[in-house]
This record gives sequence, structure tokens and C-alpha cells, in this order.
Amino acid sequence: MMPFLTGLRAHLWQRISAYYLLFYFPFSVLYLSNHSFESYDLFQSHLLQAEFWVPTFLALGLLIVHSWIGLRDILLDYLPRRFTVLGLVVLGGVLLWVSAELIYLMFQLIR
Repeated sequence: MMPFLTGLRAHLWQRISAYYLLFYFPFSVLYLSNHSFESYDLFQSHLLQAEFWVPTFLALGLLIVHSWIGLRDILLDYLPRRFTVLGLVVLGGVLLWVSAELIYLMFQLIR
């Protein structure tokens, strides 16, 4: 298991990711709404600019961390003890699958 995401460290990561996501989403909506996109190629070129791509990549990573910590805590608190390991394995698998899909989507966007 990840011992660096337990206790106070998990709480700090949860808060850091929550604050980042709180500010990222409104600013990304403002950024995209201030540009006009006549074609998909123009939209794609704006998404691939470093001023949008880097914070987006960071937001996706922090969203995965935030999801892991929050859902892990829920599973540990509310699942019966005999199902906890199975629940954590399923949660980890789902988050790994989502991460792989996001990476695949990013590479498709770059192409």
C-alpha cells in the first residue's frame, strides 16, 4: 500500500488537490470561453498550448489522487472488513484504467 498517503499526509494531499481543482475548473472555463473555435483543429491547437496543457495534466493527476484518497477512506470506513481488500483492489484497478484512458486520450489529441 502507499504509506505516504495515510494520516496527515493524505489529508494534506486531499486539501491541496481540492484547492487546485477549485481554482482550475473556473479558470479553464474562462480560458476556453474567451477563445472562438471555428474548427476542431483550432480547438486542438489551443488545448495543446503549454499554458493550458500543463495545468490540465496536473489537474487530471490531482483528480486521480483526490479520488483515491476520498474513495479509499469511504471504503475503509464503511465496507465490512472482509471486503476491504477487494474493494481497494477494485478501486485501484478502476483508477488505473481511468488514468490509462486519459493518457491514451492525450496522445490521441497530440497526434
